[in-house]
Amino acid sequence: MELLVLPGWRTPATPLDAWVSELETHGGLVVVTDELPGAVSLEIAPIRLRGYAMLAGRNVEAINFELPDADPSAGTRAIGAAAEALGWEVHFDDDDDDDDDDHTAA
Repeated sequence: MELLVLPGWRTPATPLDAWVSELETHGGLVVVTDELPGAVSLEIAPIRLRGYAMLAGRNVEAINFELPDADPSAGTRAIGAAAEALGWEVHFDDDDDDDDDDHTAA
């Protein structure tokens, strides 16, 4: 299962440190690893949550989270709470949905 988080319509630029802080508040220690220029991976090992964040400088533009198939509930709660606190939107990636409908949760 994958979740894409994007800033809300009027959400100001959100630094990576703000995302890390919110995720740690709601999910546990976040390990940040530099990837390609303009991207980092985020991992919260105890809840098996991984994210790939696209950056503009130190501000996050989008994060694609991968949740464990067995029990995604802890990761979903952590992402939802962090996104809500930061004014971001959570979009569920449903591979079985072939139409263009967008499923959003906040």
